[in-house]
Amino acid sequence: MVASTVYGFEDQLNQICSTLDQFGYDVWNSHKGKIPVHPHKSNLENCLAAVQDCDVFFGIIRTSYGSSGRGVRSITHEEIAESVRLKKPRWFTADRDVDVARRLLKPYMFRSDGTRTAFKLLKNDVLSDLRVIDMYNDAARDHWVHAFRSFEDALVFVDTQFKDEARVRRICREMASP
Repeated sequence: MVASTVYGFEDQLNQICSTLDQFGYDVWNSHKGKIPVHPHKSNLENCLAAVQDCDVFFGIIRTSYGSSGRGVRSITHEEIAESVRLKKPRWFTADRDVDVARRLLKPYMFRSDGTRTAFKLLKNDVLSDLRVIDMYNDAARDHWVHAFRSFEDALVFVDTQFKDEARVRRICREMASP
């Protein structure tokens, strides 16, 4: 499963999904219409069911948080949190601007005990929402998140991590073993 904000990144998602298709994966991605959908469930419920049912999870964290209601996490954020909760075999990559903002804003966003402050982000051209940093932190909890500078860098990460299907299957078996 490939999870990411969509708007403004459609071509990049198409290319990532095509690359994974070429490696032999049956790629689930909501943008591509390739998520098994139950017609009586919400978008969020269907996406979370896909996370539960997928074998491998690939999350892309961008500077755009995605659509959500005030005080409600985006679907992508919920998918990432669910993949972590379920301890799925998972890989993450994040726009370098998110990583830099995360490090720069940490003293303002978090107290020494790790709880959030009331810090607010003014409208800017770098991050759409501070919850992008929360999403990154959820993904990075005891886990590797690769920062990419360009889309080509992200494709190199996809190629390196997923081209060897036997390696990915071995990781899935190792993670399934107690």
